[in-house]
Amino acid sequence: MKPADLRGKQDVGSIVGLAYQIYAQNFLTLFAIALIVAPVELLTGVLQARFTSPPAQQAISLLTVPGALLTLLATAALIAALHEFTAGTKPAFSRALDVAFQRFGTMLSTLLLAAALAVAALLAVPFLTLWWLRHPRASIDGERNWWLALIPGALTLYLLVRWAVQQQAVIIEGRANWSALDSSAAAVRGWWWRTLGIIIVIGLIQAGPLLLSQAAKAGPPIIAGGVTSIVSALVLPFAVSAHTLLYYDLKARQHDAVSADRLTPAEPDLPG
Repeated sequence: MKPADLRGKQDVGSIVGLAYQIYAQNFLTLFAIALIVAPVELLTGVLQARFTSPPAQQAISLLTVPGALLTLLATAALIAALHEFTAGTKPAFSRALDVAFQRFGTMLSTLLLAAALAVAALLAVPFLTLWWLRHPRASIDGERNWWLALIPGALTLYLLVRWAVQQQAVIIEGRANWSALDSSAAAVRGWWWRTLGIIIVIGLIQAGPLLLSQAAKAGPPIIAGGVTSIVSALVLPFAVSAHTLLYYDLKARQHDAVSADRLTPAEPDLPG
């Protein structure tokens, strides 16, 4: 498939298949980027297996913070590399990391904003229910979805899916914070359930190898930590590739919808 076609509309099978193809064609570069997370994950795994007392486990859990930050940095670099590839350029480790470092602060602040709003949505459900009851014409994205107000956590899930491609908006479009969230929401609008389904499929594929790697915990700590960190690094480029292809798919559909609206003639005003 031509690089330009990778930025077009895809079905779920194409997204998964193309993610594997892109990964295979750029394995060394993408895997090297993902490996920057491995040292912290290896250290965490070894320490957790070595020290089992509650105080030690609590202290070791602090390592999840630098691990999460490194994962975010690797994700940013992978998105930059994939964007290069879909433009017809062979991705490079150094260029991808340069972009990641430049946009890391923005990517982190956007992620924290989304997390804060998602938590706030959990607390806002009772107020949303009251608003729904008092305003019969109230809607979200033009639809009156009662389940958002009645099912616990539904509004948070709704928002998280709307913001599913916020990271791509930061790296590819250069957006930040509210603008990145709005860009993702606009792309997902009209395709929410489809987006949720694709995210679940990607997550299940990603979870398979990670669950299998847990069997290594039966061995020595250094072996268990090494297997877990390597498997995590192997899986990350596929997941980011698939989500980036989903981003391109949603953007292409958004572009087609906007174009169709512009081409649709307005209804004439009839007398009387």
